[in-house]
Amino acid sequence: MGTVLQVAGLRTHFQSAEHRITAVDGVSFEIAQNEVLGLVGESGSGKSITALSILKLLPSNGVSSADVMQFQGDSLLTASPQRLREIRGKEIGLIFQNPLAALNPVLTVGEQLLETLTLRGGLSKREAKEKAIALLDQVNIPDAARRLGDYPHQFSLGMCQRIVIALTLSLTPKLLIADEPTASLDVTVQAQVMALLKDLQRQHQMSMLLISHDLGVIAQNCDRVMVMYLGRIVEIGTPEDIFLTPKHPYTQALIRAIPATDPRQKQVFDALKGEIPSPLAIPSGCRFHTRCPMAEPRCRQEDPALRACGKAGHLAACVLAGGF
Repeated sequence: MGTVLQVAGLRTHFQSAEHRITAVDGVSFEIAQNEVLGLVGESGSGKSITALSILKLLPSNGVSSADVMQFQGDSLLTASPQRLREIRGKEIGLIFQNPLAALNPVLTVGEQLLETLTLRGGLSKREAKEKAIALLDQVNIPDAARRLGDYPHQFSLGMCQRIVIALTLSLTPKLLIADEPTASLDVTVQAQVMALLKDLQRQHQMSMLLISHDLGVIAQNCDRVMVMYLGRIVEIGTPEDIFLTPKHPYTQALIRAIPATDPRQKQVFDALKGEIPSPLAIPSGCRFHTRCPMAEPRCRQEDPALRACGKAGHLAACVLAGGF
């Protein structure tokens, strides 16, 4: 399998009048063709900023750099603004957490689909309408032809997310970045939307970067998983590596926090002490040592890089990783 996206040494910071805040610090990863790579971590760990940095969609006070950032062999670092506009949507699709923020409330769903298909997809109005109906059918919107004339507020939140998926997939991107695509939905709808996304990913042979704080979503839908803490990747592996033999203490803490599926099973939650440190005061040494139950004195000085800790491809950034 070829590599669709390659990122090495990605760093992103935000500049205010008084402070320089580092949100992503030296992140490196690859996504292969047809692979679903999961990115998981607590809120504030830098997951969404990683996605926005790849697409160069940061706010005006955000600056990103990287040693390498290639999409299908082409550098995103040196791409012109025009080339980046072509890539966004058409070659790399993006699905946000809140579907209502991605839909124009004063345009019908049909107008938004047709605009995308004619301006970006190069279809005639007749071809665009036929494809728009087919897309809504594909994402399971009932009576698709009639509902082209409806506005976003006339759909449920779950249906709006399906429409966003249809819009995103209308240009058949090679890579889909899904940033918390089910976070605003109830549990039943979450499962339906994720099943739909996974099915469409297989049909269109897309690669996907799936960002979530929901470990269940990540475990069920990803080929590989990255765990992020305070702007750094602290563990990478298959779902089996991460959920059955986690090596980093932070990953272990996340796994312990997953509620038991059997309500009769007694469960004692071993919550992490403290909160994620402020990016204005990142701890020296290992960034997790202030909350780590296994921290040793050397953890205050040593800043561990990712290292092999088990099966091939299983990496963890912990001085104790080899001994677990």
